[in-house]
Amino acid sequence: MPTTTTRTKILDRVDLPIGNSNNAYVFRNGQRGGKWWLHFNNPETKQRHRFVLKHPNGRYPLPNLDGLEEAKELGLIRFIDLKTRADRGEAVNVLTIGEMVDRFLEREKRRISRTPHEGITDGRFRLIRNQTKHFLNFCTRKGGCGSAKQVHLFRRTYLDTYQQWRQETTNAVDKAGRVLPRPTTLNGEFSTIRRMFREVALAQGFITRDQLPEIPTAKVPKDQSFRRSAFSGEEWIQLEKTARLYWTEGLTRLSKEGKPLGFHKITKGPNKGKDSNRPVTRNSLFGVNKGKGTRQSDRAKQQQDHRLMLYLAMRISMESGIRIGSLRKMRWSHISANKTLSAEDQKVWCLIEVPPENTKTGRWYEVSAPVVRHLERLRRITRPQKESDLLFTNQKTEAPLSARIWGDGLKEMLVESGLATWSDDDSNNCRKIDVKSGKTLTWYSFRHTWITFALERGVPIATVCNNCDTSIQYVQEHYFHYDAKRATDALSTGRKRALKGGLSTDWMKDPYVKDEA
Repeated sequence: MPTTTTRTKILDRVDLPIGNSNNAYVFRNGQRGGKWWLHFNNPETKQRHRFVLKHPNGRYPLPNLDGLEEAKELGLIRFIDLKTRADRGEAVNVLTIGEMVDRFLEREKRRISRTPHEGITDGRFRLIRNQTKHFLNFCTRKGGCGSAKQVHLFRRTYLDTYQQWRQETTNAVDKAGRVLPRPTTLNGEFSTIRRMFREVALAQGFITRDQLPEIPTAKVPKDQSFRRSAFSGEEWIQLEKTARLYWTEGLTRLSKEGKPLGFHKITKGPNKGKDSNRPVTRNSLFGVNKGKGTRQSDRAKQQQDHRLMLYLAMRISMESGIRIGSLRKMRWSHISANKTLSAEDQKVWCLIEVPPENTKTGRWYEVSAPVVRHLERLRRITRPQKESDLLFTNQKTEAPLSARIWGDGLKEMLVESGLATWSDDDSNNCRKIDVKSGKTLTWYSFRHTWITFALERGVPIATVCNNCDTSIQYVQEHYFHYDAKRATDALSTGRKRALKGGLSTDWMKDPYVKDEA
C-alpha cells in the first residue's frame, strides 16, 4: 500500500520493484501541485536526482492515487534510462535545449509586472518569446542539432552561422535597402540566448562555465549605416512651419492630388496687394464634408486642439531632447522655475523633473529647456484642474492621448509638410507613410535631432548627455564625430594668454593636398 510521509512534501511514496528500493521510488510532490516525480539514487556518484514524470506529448499522470499505476510505468522507463547512463559513466542530470527554453520562458513570465522598473512588460515578454522561437527554429532546422539536444553537448561554435541563417530565412530588406533583420535585432536575440544558457543551464548546474557556447556579435556590412534618423535643418524648418501655419489650423496647402492650392491677394492691412501664404480653402477635418469648407463642430474643435497639443509636444521635444515615453507621462507637478536665472530668463527657461518611473534607465534626472511659452499655450488648451494632471490628455475623455493619436498625428504632419507621402496600403485603421528621404522618422527623431543640433552648436558632450539621460559612449557612437580641424576654438577656451607661433610653417604638410603617387 502507498505510504504517506511529511518529509520535504513527499506524498504517496511508492518504491519501484528494482531490488534495492532506496535506489528509486515515485512520489507526489506537494510543492508542485501534487504531480508525480521520480527519485533516483545514482550508485556511481552517490548523488540523488528527482525528475517530474510526464509523457512525451507533455501530458502528466493524474495528480492523485488514480495516476499511481501510470506514474510507476513512466518511473520504470525513466529509471532504466538513467541507470543505463550511470553504468556508462554518462551525466544523469541533463537538460535539453527545448527544456531550457521552456524553463527560461516560465521565469520571464513570472517577471511580468505593471509597476515600472520592477519587472518586464507584456510587450517585452512577447519579444523574448519570439526571440527564443527563432533560436528553436535555428536548432530544429534541417541539419540542425534539434531541440532534444542536451545542453552540455551543445557545440560552443554552433551559433556562428545564426546571423546568416536569419537573414536567408527572412529574405527581406527595409526601405533603405538594408538587409533584415538589422544587427540591433540580432544582437537582442544573441543577448536573450546568452541569458538562457547562463540563467538556466549554468545556474542550475547542467553545464560548467567552460561549456558555455560562444555567443557572436552581429556584423554590420561596411556599406550600411545604422545611425539614428534625425531631421536635417531644412527638414525641421519645413515641418515646423507647415504644422504651425496649416496643420494646427485645420488647413491644408495641398489638394487631394498632392498639388499646391492657389493663393490669393491680401486685401487689407499693411501687406495689401501681396500674395497670401494661406490657401483659399478651409477644410473640414473629417466626415462627409472632409476637404470642403465648413463650420467646425465640437468634435472638430477637439481634434484641432489635439493637433495643437501634438505640435507643442513636438516643439517641447525639440527644445529638450526628452524621450517620447517620458514626455507622454509628464505631469504639471514635474515643471518648476529655475531660480538661478534672471526674471527675464525664467520667462523662457524652466526645469523639467523626470522621475525614475518615467525613464527608460530607471534613473531620476532633470532637464533645463526653453519651453515656458509652449507650456503656457498648452495650459490654455487643457485647463488642468490639479498639478498632478498629465500634460497631454484627450480633451473629450480626459484620458491620456492614445498611441494612435500620437502616431497618426506625426504622420499627417510629415505628409502635409511634403516630407512623406501616404503609402499605397494606407488605411484609416493603420496609417502608413513613405518618407521621401528614406529615413525612419518617429517621435524619437526629435530627441535625436536635439542631440545632433546641440553638439553642432558646441554644447559640451557631458552637458548634452546629462540633460537627456544618456551615456557619453552612446552619443559618441551615434552622434558625435570629432573633427580636429575645427576644434581649435574649443581647445583654446580658458587659456590666459595666446600661444606664440613658430617662425615658419612652410615645412608642414598640407592635409588637403593628396600625395602624388
